[in-house]
Amino acid sequence: MGTNETISDDYHDYVFRDGRLVGEFDTMYRVSKEIPWHQDRQDEWPDIRIANEMIRDLGPFDRIHDYGCGLGYYLDILRRQVGAKSCEVSGSDISPTACAKASALFPHARFFVDDLTRVSQGRTGRPAPSGRGLASIRGTLWYVFPHLEEVVRNLAERLGSADVLLVSQNFPPLDSNFIGKDVIPDPASLLRRFSAHLRCRRWLWYEDREAGKNDNWFIGLFAAK
Repeated sequence: MGTNETISDDYHDYVFRDGRLVGEFDTMYRVSKEIPWHQDRQDEWPDIRIANEMIRDLGPFDRIHDYGCGLGYYLDILRRQVGAKSCEVSGSDISPTACAKASALFPHARFFVDDLTRVSQGRTGRPAPSGRGLASIRGTLWYVFPHLEEVVRNLAERLGSADVLLVSQNFPPLDSNFIGKDVIPDPASLLRRFSAHLRCRRWLWYEDREAGKNDNWFIGLFAAK
């Protein structure tokens, strides 16, 4: 970057740029003038309300972990709405800055840096934790789609035998051109990719055909095979 070039404080510029995935997430969390993706204003968003109702009968959960947790706001929603009274909560993200900020915002939770796109080492053989566990990944797959197979495999290998994985992913209008469409063209393709490694317990597709924006949602609940 030249000395006279202005550093953008628009978080969008660090996600996609010129029709390609950039993925400079740690820089994004350091310089953005606003909270990326309005994470602090999500409580009443339709996909979250639908997903929480979809899993409520399986809770309350003793453990909740959110992959791609960002600043921790969604993890805290899960804790409040479907977590047990003494729920153990944790989140992981590729951005050290995001994890540090999340730790300051939600000191009762544990946050750490993790990269789901790395080649997995298989199951570690550690004893399964006790209680009911919920893992979640929401709105993250467009940022890892070049490594989607490894991401799904990692999620499957980290899921305990008694745990469930909640996958919530928004889509643009399916008849539009969007980055990552060659990998995930529609919700059925996403279902197939996860079902190759996990057992699908429930799933639904929420589509707003009038809005014409990036607010159509695949919501799936998976368990270990």
